[in-house]
Amino acid sequence: MMPEPDFSLPVPSSEDQIKSMTLIEHLQGRMIDEPLSFSDYMAEVLYHPDYGYYGSAQVQFGAGGDFVTAPERSPFFAAGLVYEWQQIQRDSPVRQVCELGAGSGQLALDFLRTCDTRGCMPDQYLIWEISPGLRKRQQTRLKDELKPELWSRLTWVEDREAKDLADIWAGGMVIANEVVDAMPACRFRWRPGQLDTLEELKVGWVGKRFGWVADTASPELRAALADCAGLWPLDDLAPEPVAAEINLDLSRWLASIRTLFGHPEAASILYLFDYGGHTAEVYRPDRVDGTLRCHYRHRAHDDPFVYPGLQDITTWVDFERLARLAREGGFVVDGERSQAAWLLGTDVPDSFSRQMQAVTDRSASARIAQGFKELVMPTEMGERFRVLRLRTPEPSLR
Repeated sequence: MMPEPDFSLPVPSSEDQIKSMTLIEHLQGRMIDEPLSFSDYMAEVLYHPDYGYYGSAQVQFGAGGDFVTAPERSPFFAAGLVYEWQQIQRDSPVRQVCELGAGSGQLALDFLRTCDTRGCMPDQYLIWEISPGLRKRQQTRLKDELKPELWSRLTWVEDREAKDLADIWAGGMVIANEVVDAMPACRFRWRPGQLDTLEELKVGWVGKRFGWVADTASPELRAALADCAGLWPLDDLAPEPVAAEINLDLSRWLASIRTLFGHPEAASILYLFDYGGHTAEVYRPDRVDGTLRCHYRHRAHDDPFVYPGLQDITTWVDFERLARLAREGGFVVDGERSQAAWLLGTDVPDSFSRQMQAVTDRSASARIAQGFKELVMPTEMGERFRVLRLRTPEPSLR
């Protein structure tokens, strides 16, 4: 279970090493009496306001960063969302869009430019960004690259809890791209479906570095697994207990989203994009060490204890459970599908064809084709990434 240090990873700068060591000392202080739950560890290394990967804006997006998200791969991703936005506008008089965690700002940039071209500009494009560092980078970039009339549509929600969002939001489209996978998760080990074998995997100081420490499972973890134990694939079980992860805060998070975006007079439509699958895929029998993945300078690996605060940590999203909890939380579930199926169901294929016919430069043509393929091909993002569409209840049904 204990990963060996991966010495093939690039060595951080001296400044980054000092930052990571400071976070390590902070975490050691929290472990004096007992080990940390992995969800607490993950929250600290990702979202600590001074030393966390996202909280301190350590994260770098794009080809020169740690990983590339769909908006950085091609503007066709934003174009698909603009198509959805146009359908929403046709059916409901809403004029607002809100993006949860805007990353590099690329999606907002492409979305507003495409809306400007198509004549479907939202009155307001809200960005709810909990990282002050990322918020500053987004503001600098978007102000530099957008026309003033497009820049004027942007508003940042700065409150971490977004308590003031209810005073701003009047219904519309909500976009969460790669948000759920980076939410703190609980890690555990068991023989799938057998609660008597369950133990929680926490984080302690083991030797000269952080490591896994087995502990009694919390009541909340036991309840969550008991609630969906029957959905685990039980055929061909591994001979030994397997590790896995589960997000224990999903119900609370969905409830907060429902409260924030549940306008009494207008519906809100949410698009949740992430990588994952249904329960049987996420917890398939041969996945004996869970879905935990880390990313550092485009190197994907399985060690969450290397370079704390300098690398991304994610887990797969169980879309089947996410949809079930959304229904239980009062959302209407419109459907869930692969990113490829979603994108190919918009007007993006027609737009792709028109662009390919219009361009004469061979390198530009190759770039357009490559971006489109990366979004829809099964070997790229097409099948590994999925989208769940949720709606708040119609005002008349509340």
